Amino acid sequence: MNNGPMLFLGLFASMAISWVTFVLGPMAQLGNLQQARTVAPLPASYPNNPPGLAEQGAEVYRACGCTYCHTRQVRPAGSGADLAHGWGVRRSVAHDYIFERTVMLGTQRIGPDLANAGLRMDATAVLARLWDPRIVNKLDSAHSIMPSYRYLFDVRKAGSAPFADVLGVPAEFAPPAGYEIVPRPAARALAAYMAASRQEPYLFEAPPPPGTVVVTNAPANGTNAPSAGTNAPGNGTNAPSGGTNAPGASAPPTSSNAANPHSAFRVENETAKNAKNAEKESPFLSALYAFSADKSAIRNPQSAIGETNQ
Repeated sequence: MNNGPMLFLGLFASMAISWVTFVLGPMAQLGNLQQARTVAPLPASYPNNPPGLAEQGAEVYRACGCTYCHTRQVRPAGSGADLAHGWGVRRSVAHDYIFERTVMLGTQRIGPDLANAGLRMDATAVLARLWDPRIVNKLDSAHSIMPSYRYLFDVRKAGSAPFADVLGVPAEFAPPAGYEIVPRPAARALAAYMAASRQEPYLFEAPPPPGTVVVTNAPANGTNAPSAGTNAPGNGTNAPSGGTNAPGASAPPTSSNAANPHSAFRVENETAKNAKNAEKESPFLSALYAFSADKSAIRNPQSAIGETNQ
């Protein structure tokens, strides 16, 4: 019996299922990721598109083979000691890489993880490490196997380049007297890429540790209402500043709305009763009292009906 067709169909089904599971599925899940909102320390959009010099540095990073000895992913607390080593403040998630054209996670970790190199080194420290790795970490002077990348620098006679472009190093690592170190554009691009590597903000899928104070844009009292609790004026009444609603009439008693929130509603009912007395004083005040009366009728229909019968 010829089992060739069945064998072919079995192999094809295995390849198809594997492709859907490991290629199409992740692409459908992660391919359309957009910027996320951070939850700490401040709400903001993350990540941001890296500057152009940092994007050029990513190509230098790949060309120098840095990804063969360094990773760019911080493992969770239960899967390694990355957080204990200080290589990051949280685990790496998919949102951290949405603006990277080539995600270089790395295959093995001979050197430290560089996903958060910008939190540990600035561009000058990166340049010094490229010139000689033992400048920054002298503890590894006898054991570090990281090579120096001196072909990314020019050694020129002193004074031939602007002072701002010169890399200063300790005397034991400096070139001969009368010469100075000037980084090439590729070295500066690589340093910018390392300095921009920061997976610092906390996200929904990578929340801060318990007990961390989360800052939000919400008002301090949890609402958009004024601190007094009402929109009523500070004296607790809608009466004019003169203290009376009409000539010869006594002003309604004032009270603090913060102490008694229901006082504002009693004042509105009183202003409805005094609306007729204010018609001769000012058309503006009569319109104001009429508006207040309408609001009180909506809030307390029974009182409005009683006043109409009076």
